[in-house]
Amino acid sequence: MAKLLLLILISNSLLWARAEYTLQDLEALAKEGSYKEFFEHALDIRPSERQDNWKSMVSRMGDEIGTKVLENSEIERKDFLKIEELYTWPALKSDDVFKVRRQEIGINYLRKCLKTETPCWSDFKNFWEKDKENPETAFKLAELALNKESSPVSTWNLLEVSLKSPLSEFYCKKDFVMNALWGKIEIDYIKLGTEGDLMKKIDQTVHPDCLPTLISEAKNRLNRPLRIQDREIAYQILKSQSKADESLTDFFYTVYLLDNPAQGELFNYSWNRIRELGGTNTRRERVLKRLKSLDPLPDELFSSLDETKKRVVLKHFKTYFPEYLDFYSQQCIKFYSGKGSFPQGNPTIHCQELMSSELAPSILDDFTIKKFQDARKI
Repeated sequence: MAKLLLLILISNSLLWARAEYTLQDLEALAKEGSYKEFFEHALDIRPSERQDNWKSMVSRMGDEIGTKVLENSEIERKDFLKIEELYTWPALKSDDVFKVRRQEIGINYLRKCLKTETPCWSDFKNFWEKDKENPETAFKLAELALNKESSPVSTWNLLEVSLKSPLSEFYCKKDFVMNALWGKIEIDYIKLGTEGDLMKKIDQTVHPDCLPTLISEAKNRLNRPLRIQDREIAYQILKSQSKADESLTDFFYTVYLLDNPAQGELFNYSWNRIRELGGTNTRRERVLKRLKSLDPLPDELFSSLDETKKRVVLKHFKTYFPEYLDFYSQQCIKFYSGKGSFPQGNPTIHCQELMSSELAPSILDDFTIKKFQDARKI
């Protein structure tokens, strides 16, 4: 009998310990600001009873706990995980204020823990997995993962969310974002080939508000490429966006041939374009004007180890576009003679290779070669 009584008492105490909180209990906790106890029991309320009053309390308490965590000088992992757990609640996942709090807490925590000896990449990935549609979250995570090879999520997978959003105009202006976008377009262009629909691919990749910045970047890289191959990508981007008129196209194909490209379809286009320019003074003058603005001048061809290609292309320029060879050699002589102003150094990087090659007498007149030789003696 005594044992039975003891079992009844224990059973009753367990039932009492597991007693569910009511809405009135939650309201009392909310008034007290007891968010810890509140969230421990907020789900005691049956789903059918989680109406506006319950949602309002959850939202208010979510704001309070988020604010409290952000008041700490350093965000601890337990607080980060608590906020992440609460973000799985539908009422808080759809709450705009809690979203902002959650993002700020998560980024602050991840920024510090990724700098430790054991970076929190699992937390980073889980944080991303919970909110793959938020462009600002994606952008901030991309900043944190930039140049970190151990990141479980590629920079591009993060940035593509940002670049497809209406806020893309802001993100596109960031250098690291543009570099990532440029790399993606370059890969797409290589896969598509010269006859592929690059415009469609770009439209699938970025929001229309990003296009003006992309076009501006393409114009800059056409004139001052970070790498020689950037010129081709820049031209193809401009062409896909209907920004490549006759003058720009003449310029691109002229520079393309001077950049010492491998023989292929674009090489043939360039060859034929130079021949076209040979019959039109005004078009050549426009191209030469643009070429004169470049520093350094395009001359990779002059250092080519393919002597046959170099000879054939140089003679092609001598026949159809001699003005460029004349201007190039004059700039070279001025530089080595110490005349003129060249704040960025030698604008004719491969001039010596051209002037000293066996091809020089057949491309340049004796007077020009003699002037260069005299300038080198100074």
